[in-house]
Amino acid sequence: MKLSTRRLPLLSLALVLAVGALGGWPPGRWRAWERSIEQQLVLWRGPRQPPAAVVVVAIDDATLQQGGWFVSQNRATIPPWARGIGTLPWPRTAYGLLAERLLEAGAAGVAINVVFAGPSSQGTSDDRAMNRLLEKQRGRVALAAEMLEPQDPEAGSGLTLVRPEAFLAAIGGPAQLGLTNVLPQQEGAPAFHPEAYGRGLLPANGVEPFPSLAGTALRLLGRPSLQPDQHRALNVYGPEGTFLRLSAWEVLDPERWRRHPRRAAVQGALVLVGPVVSQGEGGNATPFGNLSGLELLATATANSLQGDGLAPWPEAPLARALLAALPVLLVALAALRVAALRWRLLALGVVLVVQLTAGAVLLARAHRWLPLLAPVSGLVLLGLLYGGDAYLREERERRRLRRTFERYVAPSVVAEILADPAAADGMLRGRLRPVTVLFSDLKGFTQLTRLRSSNGEIELHVQQLNRYLGAMVEVITAHGGTIDKFIGDAVMAVFGAPLSRGPQAEALTALRCATAMKAALAQLNARWAEEGLPPFASGIGLASGAVIVGQIGSPQRLEFTVIGDTVNLASRLEGLTRQVDAGLLFDQATADLVAEVLPVQGLGERPVKGMEALPIYTLGPAVRPAEVGG
Repeated sequence: MKLSTRRLPLLSLALVLAVGALGGWPPGRWRAWERSIEQQLVLWRGPRQPPAAVVVVAIDDATLQQGGWFVSQNRATIPPWARGIGTLPWPRTAYGLLAERLLEAGAAGVAINVVFAGPSSQGTSDDRAMNRLLEKQRGRVALAAEMLEPQDPEAGSGLTLVRPEAFLAAIGGPAQLGLTNVLPQQEGAPAFHPEAYGRGLLPANGVEPFPSLAGTALRLLGRPSLQPDQHRALNVYGPEGTFLRLSAWEVLDPERWRRHPRRAAVQGALVLVGPVVSQGEGGNATPFGNLSGLELLATATANSLQGDGLAPWPEAPLARALLAALPVLLVALAALRVAALRWRLLALGVVLVVQLTAGAVLLARAHRWLPLLAPVSGLVLLGLLYGGDAYLREERERRRLRRTFERYVAPSVVAEILADPAAADGMLRGRLRPVTVLFSDLKGFTQLTRLRSSNGEIELHVQQLNRYLGAMVEVITAHGGTIDKFIGDAVMAVFGAPLSRGPQAEALTALRCATAMKAALAQLNARWAEEGLPPFASGIGLASGAVIVGQIGSPQRLEFTVIGDTVNLASRLEGLTRQVDAGLLFDQATADLVAEVLPVQGLGERPVKGMEALPIYTLGPAVRPAEVGG
């Protein structure tokens, strides 16, 4: 027990340390599992309302179909706004026209999520027209740039900035550019804000920092970012289409745009323009499904605008390790004070609910990740540890009870006792129970012992006594009695403890057992006569009544026994068998219990040592052993 008491705190401490290590310094696979839990919490939180200051104008399937419709009609003249919009890439003039329409409607700025690398595929006239449109809105339009890394081994590695060189002057210079690059998403890592690439990865590799398109677009709105973007992950608002979205053809068509019910929504807003992925496996994976690059750009811009990007809390690994280990440590400390499994599991369940609730609330309200996987896993393992410890303790207790009771009662009775270990333990601590006590002692055995000792027949004497006691134990056990103790050649047995079949049934069984003991001794005497050994004669006394049942003794030596006046009376009655012509005597209480079943013969009152004169009884002379056995 002491070893187990030391082992459990050590295992709990090891678990606390392991949880802290995983919470502060998680390995790659563990990070991926933790990210899955975080994504599940985002799904439970559900979609959020994005800011109205960010509007998306999408070059979507509807726009391409509208442009294709004009071509399919073989119309002599296609409206200028619809020329070339049925397929990608678009004429660059169409983007310029979109920006003009939106800014005229009151948009604070327009960011185009398309990299215009090199000359237009539509010819130089397309670039000139685009320049004229952009010059009218100088400083109010942001264009995309991209950082490329050549993969040709002969050319060597290096970064190349791809910019819309033809339009730099028209938009107001390089300050109106923003990168479309994002950090490659690694296993277990969240999707970071695009600023993590331009202001994090580039400087870390010795390259001048460059703003993202989201950062440049936010500057067009005249609003600062409310968060350190390069250290934040994207906090998506919902599935594709969560932001207010306009189809590009509806803006390009002047008649429709003039009457459009959502035209007023772009006033004072930042409008992001670009193609979208309509379906399939393309796009960027998020808890709400794949998002197009344009929707992701809107998410990054809105996160900066509202300061609601995601970040771990606390950010320092050591602090996260301590926070992850704290709930497991609290439960482990509580378990040291309370050994009951149900209270340990209750404390564990409360802490587990608090941990998960705190993680969900902090994510929804403060947009911060708490370490969840490590402490939740630790709490579950702690529960299994406590369950296993309780099982082992119960098994140890069962073995202890089995070892204790098997010395006194039959194995079948032991199994019945162990069906309720709590009740069995209560028996050992002490109970008042009605029983029938049986004392059996050999007459003249002291003189026989003295004679054989003087004749050097000690070994023979012990062997004969053990044969007698073995036969008596078999009879008592067969009748469901409990062997209380051996006192030299005397045997003390109890009927009704630790289990009882009822006072009358126990008294009847005790009398049947006494008669069977007499018959067994007669058989032994017959065999000993053939062996030339002297016979034994026994006296048996029985008494019924309430006794104290329990383990009694010193901590070094405890015995399951019974104490009380009934025990003393049974012993005195056994002694009286030497003074009356009866080998079996019992008291008034026993006679009252069995009188309806067996013929009882009264022998009158006799003085009992240490007690007043009491009536004593034996079985009637007409009763044969078979009849007593029932």
